[in-house]
Amino acid sequence: MMEWWDKALARLGHLVLVRRLPNGTELRGRVVETEAYLGPEDEAAHSRGGRQTPRNRGMFMKPGTLYVYIIYGMYFCMNVSSRGDGACILLRALEPLGGLETMRQLRSTLRKGTACRILKDRELCSGPSKLCQALAIDKSFDQRDLAKDEALWLERGSLGPSEQAVVAAARVGIGYSGEWAQKPLRFYIQGSPWVSVVDKVAEQDARA
Repeated sequence: MMEWWDKALARLGHLVLVRRLPNGTELRGRVVETEAYLGPEDEAAHSRGGRQTPRNRGMFMKPGTLYVYIIYGMYFCMNVSSRGDGACILLRALEPLGGLETMRQLRSTLRKGTACRILKDRELCSGPSKLCQALAIDKSFDQRDLAKDEALWLERGSLGPSEQAVVAAARVGIGYSGEWAQKPLRFYIQGSPWVSVVDKVAEQDARA
């Protein structure tokens, strides 16, 4: 495990993402699930083979730069550049801490087909596109600097007296990437109800 990811992994559960809306409302969520993409060597990364395009430029910018991309023509995913060489961290899930009703409204506005059902708290940010909807993150955030941005930043938080273990599991939705599909580069707080996907096998291995 590389040094940059060791540091990020050590902070999992201790980092709070803060989004300030234009009206001054602040939305907060604790980072409880991430995925690592290791750059040119990683067949699942958008930067595999050292490929640089206008779309993925944020991956090659300084650490802390956002890389936001669109999937299925309508949903966004948010990553943070970690080394400036094409490696990044995908934010997969948050534990909502503040502004939940606003998050619920934002999710309901952008959801398709099931807008009548009221979302439970654990459904608000339990996935990379869900958390982008809940925080009103779109392509305009691409290449922004988390260390300087006034609308989105990270703060230190606390897990509390009983810190939970971190599970290392395979990443989600990258079956096309050969042997990289099974590498344990997804990390989440064990027992957290806020994560997007639970891997029982990985949790058993962690306890062994």
